[in-house]
Parts: sequence; C-alpha cells; structure tokens
Amino acid sequence: MLSDGRFAVLGGVNSMSESLSSCETLAVNDGEDWEPMSPMHEKRSQFACVAVAGCVIVAGGVGTKSAEIFDEVLDRWLRLPYDIPVDGELYAMGDTLL
Repeated sequence: MLSDGRFAVLGGVNSMSESLSSCETLAVNDGEDWEPMSPMHEKRSQFACVAVAGCVIVAGGVGTKSAEIFDEVLDRWLRLPYDIPVDGELYAMGDTLL
C-alpha cells in the first residue's frame, strides 16, 4: 500500500516466465481502474518489498542483487548505489528482511 492508500503491484512474471519491471496501482473506491506507475530500473520477480515513510523499497529477486526505492513525492524510482552483499541469487526472501 502506498501512503495515499493506493494498492501497488510491482514486477512479477509474464506468460513466458520472464521477470517484469512494470508497476501499476489501484485506487480502491475511486473508479477502481488500474493506473500505470513508473517502471522499476530492474526486472524483478520473487523480491522483497516494503512501503515506509512515503517510499517503496524493493531488493533482490530472481537474477538480481540490486535494490531501489520508489519516492512517492518525486514519482520515480531511484537506484541504490550498492548491491546486496550476498553471493548467488537472492530471491523469495520475504519483506521481513528489510
């Protein structure tokens, strides 16, 4: 959930099992239409995600150790300068690690 109450769906996989960078939001009780939001810099599936203080933080996922932040005020994704310091793939790790 974003700070304004919209429900966000980030990344995932398509019918060809390819990870996606696309993002969409749904404002429940406000027309209930999906609206696109800025795509993430990296394609991600099975990644950790948490919303806090007007930002959404995503980290890891199948095939990536990077992390990025969506700033709701700026309405854009910002890359973090360093990757997660873990060898091998980091995926399906859950949001409790953040």
